[in-house]
Amino acid sequence: MNKSAIRAFGIALFLVGALLALAARFDLNIGLPTKASTNTEHVEELQKKLEQANKEIALLKEQAKQAPKENNQKTDAPATKAKDNHKPADTPTNAKTMTLQIYSGMEPYTVAQKLEDGGIIENSVEMELFLANPKYARSLQIGSYEVNSSMSLEEIAKLITGKKQ
Repeated sequence: MNKSAIRAFGIALFLVGALLALAARFDLNIGLPTKASTNTEHVEELQKKLEQANKEIALLKEQAKQAPKENNQKTDAPATKAKDNHKPADTPTNAKTMTLQIYSGMEPYTVAQKLEDGGIIENSVEMELFLANPKYARSLQIGSYEVNSSMSLEEIAKLITGKKQ
């Protein structure tokens, strides 16, 4: 009688383990806490980031409206110190200038698209491929950068990745 009780207990444990394995395999909710309970925290965090991004977009739109008025004043001042000696000596006075905002998790595609939309570069695909170069890949630095259309792709890449050479 003692052997049969132990055997029955062992079979019961085996069946419970098998049921739990099947429940996990087919994502069945059997009343055990899962990772889904933490998704609300991630959703709230993402909503806050979205609100912050929307505020920054509104700010950038306001800056874009004011940009034609201030374009002649901002052309060379902040961007000159970030450039290196590859820059031609004569910078056109009609160069377009913009502030490029880089956020956490931003992809090279998005950065290149912003530069093209701002009139800084003509081909976003070319810039995206340039940033995919192993020298610059995964090196985008979070921050605000003053860029202008007289800068080369390499100068822009060095600026936004923090590379010195």
